[in-house]
Amino acid sequence: MDRTFDLLETLAGADDAVSLSELGGGLGISLTTVHRLLQTMVRRGYADQDPKTRRYGPGPKVLEVAARSTTNRHFDLRRVALPLLRKLTAKTGETSNLILPYGTDEIVYIEQSKSPQTVSIFTQVGHRAPLYCTAAGKAILANFSQMQLENYLARTELEPATDRTLTTEEDLLRELEVTRQRGFAVDDEEREEGVRCAAAPILNYVGICVGAISVSGPSTRIGYERILSELGPGVSRQAEKCSARLGHGAPVGGTNEEGGRNGKPLLGEVFGVRKGDGTLRTGEDAMDGGAGR
Repeated sequence: MDRTFDLLETLAGADDAVSLSELGGGLGISLTTVHRLLQTMVRRGYADQDPKTRRYGPGPKVLEVAARSTTNRHFDLRRVALPLLRKLTAKTGETSNLILPYGTDEIVYIEQSKSPQTVSIFTQVGHRAPLYCTAAGKAILANFSQMQLENYLARTELEPATDRTLTTEEDLLRELEVTRQRGFAVDDEEREEGVRCAAAPILNYVGICVGAISVSGPSTRIGYERILSELGPGVSRQAEKCSARLGHGAPVGGTNEEGGRNGKPLLGEVFGVRKGDGTLRTGEDAMDGGAGR
């Protein structure tokens, strides 16, 4: 059974049709076994063979199954993220949020796990905010393509919300580069005085940023050092778990329970797989309206 999935993942990840010998050699499977498994896959529609070249590619059933699975509640972002938000709040004692892009210039808060602290920060579900001066917004901006980012900056005026807001393109671009390198974004009282926040992006199975997870609290309790040492890495871990549930970075080519490789090459090492580079998905259908903090 594992060998069948190895073949399926290899066919789906290859740039073009693959020969029988390439499949057998790349995965370390005998040609007789590869041929037998492929015949079953062709019959079921999971593989397709070109009658002229005799080379194999993924079959139409792969697209059908993938399309049908996206409507399953198992992959609903709210459902996936909420347990992670609760875990983050339990560990940090601060409010955690699930945020989606809204249109091309804003974010919208769609789910939350509130802090048990008497003094806490929470943003009402449905509230919208700019990208450039929020941690979640900057986490999303850091995953824009170069063209998306240039278009965003061309149409956006970086107005100060506080005296800490980044209001020049140079400062914002520098901050986005730092965000990419460390894996999480920081709002250092840039949206509202007295509030600090850390956020990390959620990526789907083709590497598109579909949202962010954030944790926020009063600056009297959240110093900048705590952001860097605890909250940032913590929110990044939960966002990575959420991304993994959506299929991002899923191991291919055969792994064991500990994430090892069973002695087999990973898919990218065999055929040089490229990640998808799509455009930003929006959260306009998430929620609208709502009051501020």
